[in-house]
Amino acid sequence: MASDRTPSVTPLYPEALVKAPAPATGVRVIENVYVAMRDGVRLAVDIYLPQTEGRYPALLSLSPYLKEIQRKPPQWSHAIESGATSFYVPKGYVHVIAQGRGAGRSQGQWRWFDEHERTDGYDLIEWIAAQPWCTGSVGMIGDSYWSWSQYAAAIAQPPHLKCLCQQDATTDFYRDVCFQGGIYHHQFVTGWIAYHTAMMAWPGPVEGKLPPMNLGYEAHLHPCDGPFWRERSAWTQLERIRVPVLSIAPQGGQMHFRGQLWGYPRIRAPKKLLVVPPTGFWSHVRYLTNPALNRQMLRWFDHWLKGIDTGIMDEPEVAIFDSGTRRWRHEEAYPVKRARWTPFYLRAGAQGPATQAPHGLLSETAPAGEAPDSYSLPASLAQLSAGKPPAAYATPPLARDLRVWGSLSLTLHAASSQIDTAWYVKVIDVKPDGTAAMVSKGNLRASFRALDAALSAPGQPFHPFERQELIEPGRIYEFQIELVPIFHTFRAGHRLQVQIASEDIQYNNHMRQIDVQLLPWPVENTLYHDAGYPSHLLLPVVPDAPEIAPVRPPVSEIDWPVVPGLWMADTDGWPLQGD
Repeated sequence: MASDRTPSVTPLYPEALVKAPAPATGVRVIENVYVAMRDGVRLAVDIYLPQTEGRYPALLSLSPYLKEIQRKPPQWSHAIESGATSFYVPKGYVHVIAQGRGAGRSQGQWRWFDEHERTDGYDLIEWIAAQPWCTGSVGMIGDSYWSWSQYAAAIAQPPHLKCLCQQDATTDFYRDVCFQGGIYHHQFVTGWIAYHTAMMAWPGPVEGKLPPMNLGYEAHLHPCDGPFWRERSAWTQLERIRVPVLSIAPQGGQMHFRGQLWGYPRIRAPKKLLVVPPTGFWSHVRYLTNPALNRQMLRWFDHWLKGIDTGIMDEPEVAIFDSGTRRWRHEEAYPVKRARWTPFYLRAGAQGPATQAPHGLLSETAPAGEAPDSYSLPASLAQLSAGKPPAAYATPPLARDLRVWGSLSLTLHAASSQIDTAWYVKVIDVKPDGTAAMVSKGNLRASFRALDAALSAPGQPFHPFERQELIEPGRIYEFQIELVPIFHTFRAGHRLQVQIASEDIQYNNHMRQIDVQLLPWPVENTLYHDAGYPSHLLLPVVPDAPEIAPVRPPVSEIDWPVVPGLWMADTDGWPLQGD
């Protein structure tokens, strides 16, 4: 229900600094409506409506990221991810952007999908459905955190929720957000905490708003997977999702992509998977500004919220963009059924060890007797700082195209001089001119090597991460290292390279607040690749086959260049309007 009283606010910042531009043509807005949740906490929402009075289906976006900035260009902030309001509202939708609890003008306390936040979506959807401007049909829209809220709402099963439309939507907060491979994700989490904490403090004290949880402290208090992470993560409850899901998965994402694709086959509702081109840092910009992508999303919403036969459910379930050929193709399901699991073995090089250029080989032929390769830390930091791997293995120039679509993993037989260490693995596409591009990566702390066989699959080793088991120095162990899925054709003449290190200066915080004690240095690590210890990269190689159906517009028109870096100077495509 809407509240009859606005909580008092004590502004600490000039509100003009976040004043949004006027709504786009054809859109009117009602700002700062308060809606009471089941525990009495009131959330502030902005309601965007078509100019013509009437009853319309609604789209809900929910996140602690400030609703006040959602009309600004998404190129300016990664928090601007709620959806292209200017595109959908003139086409007959109401867009409700809700401020998550404990942030902005909303009451309550942010505790990252605790039992209260996990039901807020349900309460908002049922409130929206009862409003005089709503037909009673509600969908959800939004990228990243806004997609996490979609999982939570669907798992809670509100009666009037009809469909989801997600992008960048990992299902696992432990494995993908905070502890990739059991290693604290300093580079992302440290910055993200500061980022969203500022949005929770703005605009100043709000009656009934409490300071947020200290996620940095809580993460280090819960270094293993368990109830804290699993009750918050969608992967443990995906079977409860019963509404249709359009899952948009941008390639190359180092946080969302793995968990989103891991969860997709476990959703039992009607669904579609759209594996879109790599975006770099800018996935949210494409979600809000790409015309073809939003036309496809509109087809989805029109089908499920307006009952219009757009033909979208007559098309094959999966559409994949190959980042090597830059071509689209339909598949019947994901994982791709015709993939052939193919090992590429780490092998000794003809000109020296894999720790020195031109490094070792990567071959479909299994090894016999070969000497291992060793590197040490901190000595190899100089190589890493210069962009050179401590150890690498590459195929000769490929005689023909190699199409790799899906999950992949590295089986590594290795020993360490210490009681714990870490493995950082990268998969590289090397062009004939030597230009190299990373297409996948993965991490694993050695003490988290245990596997859950029931949840593991080819290319997808599943580590419980429930307790650390230290290693015995000098003993050879098998490590199954999951890598981020790829949908990439390595072209003829290119080389496929695997790089292995025990440090990643892009992943870790250079101050190493806690891991300096947990990953002891100095250390020498040795990689084995012989008949007894056949270390190998396991790839889902997809052979040629006739198309099951042509990929037609708007999907066939979805493409964009990868923009490097963390700043986009222009605001092209914003705001998205028209057809």
